[in-house]
Amino acid sequence: MPVITISNQFGAGGPDLGRELSRRLGIDYLDKEIIHKVALEVNVPHSHVEEYEAERHDKFRTFFSGIFDLDALKHKANVANAAEAAEAKYDDREKIPYQFNVDGWIDSDIYKSMITKVILASAKTGNVVIAGRGGQHILADFDAAVHVRLVAKFEDRVARVIKQRGIKPSDADDYVSTLDARSRDYLRFYFNVDPDQPTQYHLILNTSRVSIEKCADMVQSLA
Repeated sequence: MPVITISNQFGAGGPDLGRELSRRLGIDYLDKEIIHKVALEVNVPHSHVEEYEAERHDKFRTFFSGIFDLDALKHKANVANAAEAAEAKYDDREKIPYQFNVDGWIDSDIYKSMITKVILASAKTGNVVIAGRGGQHILADFDAAVHVRLVAKFEDRVARVIKQRGIKPSDADDYVSTLDARSRDYLRFYFNVDPDQPTQYHLILNTSRVSIEKCADMVQSLA
């Protein structure tokens, strides 16, 4: 029942590695599905949850978590589009719809609590690759987990982003730098950790020197 967390410098190939490990091992790869699961837990649109990852986190002050019992928050989701719901599969046991009634609240405390809850539940089920969101910290004491970080030269990461995301070359440097800073801010705000601290990981792999396929070989062997 492998559990693998992947942290990466933006553009170093984390999603590529996650999907390759998922294919090889026949296990789930959870990325945006985590957002949808949190949205259902607190009964808000997934776009609201994304704000707690994408924006400056210190803008989101805690409020509602001080007056609501987090365990009492119940999701009352309605599937608005069956086709979209099937595409937003969390795993084979539960379908995640994109649209649902909104009558819940979220703030930074609730977000952190729910992210932790979803990642822990996924790890206990096993057979999963978890992308980012502090998984290496949340599961630091989870003996079955393997924690991996991908790094690469800045210019190689820029080139990957231009190729995969269609970003204009003139915009790519700033785009990669912004997403790198956003990731560091996220981890420092929610978990008070530095993603570049090497002792958090079992493996740190440089995709400027090691292909995704070779990275997958090493992680698969360790997992």
